[in-house]
Amino acid sequence: MNNYCTFKTILDAKKGKINRLLRKTWIIFWLTLILITFGCASNAGRHIEQPVDLTIMTEEYAPLNFTAGGEITGQATEVVRELIRRTGTKANIRVVSWDDGLKEVLEQPNTALYSTVMTRERKDHLQWVGPISVLNSNFYGLKGSEISIVTLDDARKVSMIATVGDYYTEQVLKEEGFVNLKSHATEEEALRSLLSGETQLFVSSNTVMPSLIEQAGVPLNSVEKIFTMSTDMSYIAFSPDTAPKLVEHWQKQLDTMKRDGSFDDIYRKWFPTETSPGILHLVTEEYPPVTFMKDSRPSGLVTDMVYEITSRLEIPDKITLTSWKNAYNMAQIHPNIVIFSMDRTADREDLFHWIGPVGQNSAIFFTRKGSDMKVGSMEEAKQVSSIATTSEWWTEQLLNREGFTNLVSSQDPTDNVNLLMRGEVELSIFTDITIPEIVENAGYTMDDLEPLFTVQRNYFYIGMSKGTSPETVQQWQVVLNEMKQDGTFAGIYRTYLPRANINNLLRTQ
Repeated sequence: MNNYCTFKTILDAKKGKINRLLRKTWIIFWLTLILITFGCASNAGRHIEQPVDLTIMTEEYAPLNFTAGGEITGQATEVVRELIRRTGTKANIRVVSWDDGLKEVLEQPNTALYSTVMTRERKDHLQWVGPISVLNSNFYGLKGSEISIVTLDDARKVSMIATVGDYYTEQVLKEEGFVNLKSHATEEEALRSLLSGETQLFVSSNTVMPSLIEQAGVPLNSVEKIFTMSTDMSYIAFSPDTAPKLVEHWQKQLDTMKRDGSFDDIYRKWFPTETSPGILHLVTEEYPPVTFMKDSRPSGLVTDMVYEITSRLEIPDKITLTSWKNAYNMAQIHPNIVIFSMDRTADREDLFHWIGPVGQNSAIFFTRKGSDMKVGSMEEAKQVSSIATTSEWWTEQLLNREGFTNLVSSQDPTDNVNLLMRGEVELSIFTDITIPEIVENAGYTMDDLEPLFTVQRNYFYIGMSKGTSPETVQQWQVVLNEMKQDGTFAGIYRTYLPRANINNLLRTQ
């Protein structure tokens, strides 16, 4: 009994001690859980501010990123270093081969690779912060040469263009049918031919041109950009497994740099004559009277509306005039591209955001005056031998969708007039409000052409690429609606098309 009592006493004592320990353990557990819960709740949305270890890579690609004196430097590198500082990121930058960097950023979490060009193939496989650099292939001419190029067709009329053998730009121009090219072994030789007057234009990259001019020993302003042929934009590409909130935080800090001027300061240091990429990138084409170049500045019906919208929103109004093919390609790949103007068609409806409408036009089949061509329906038009169209214009997309197989596509609409007047095609398709200027630019008058029938009537809009924030799209639409209400819209419209009936446009928002 005593043994039993002793055992029971010890057991009870142990049970009591265990119970007390359990109660303390549960109290500590619940207190810890409460602290963790409240701590997590209070830090929700702030965890991206905590230092994060990132592996950041780049390749040797001067002047964006390169090694000098044992240190990695360059325009893009300076931007990335400032973002590392602002985001509180723990990271060292290392130079790798492009193939190794791309493989690592695709496979390893918390990795980033700059300067990476966003392409259709890469776009959905990585996360993107940028753009941090714009890579343009431009036509350059001597300062004061008074060469005016607003379409590729204008460049064909120049006596000689300097190119570099086997470079991508030379290949593109050859594919476009250019016969006025003088090929050189190096970029240095090509630039010398421009400076000596042997050639009138030189095709080169905006990132390379400053160093080429410096090496040539002439002032930077000796050469000026005449026209942008193609555009790529480079970003900081993050691995797909990197926390989206971290990527978002980096993008917000980059946008802040663009607003406070520090990004512009870095960009001008490396590219004194270039325009830095903003939060929004505004692109248009030569499409008078809707958009066109006047006194070295984009102008026109919709261009003036864009200027008014950006002014009211207090954002930069830097507009790039380029070919429609280049502008359309940019808007399909990159976020935050504003492209104007665009006809809103079934083919494009889900590809863009739409601000408008800002105008209305009709697509019409034209033939050469005196050709005796009689076409009164789409089916009859399908039977003609050939129809001239403009690449990526809504009129070409419409005919493709309708099953036309007899189209001859050109990048420049004036080419279509020339093809028609030379009898190389039987029909061409234009819009009613732009054809007078196009025909005049081709060296003809409207009396030389004959309209056959109207194919379709459309509203046209200001387009924004997918990936642009809904808030931005809404802001632009709200301002445009205000312009329609306060008379600004009508004033701009009647400056260019004084006899146009815009009642439907004013009612449609």
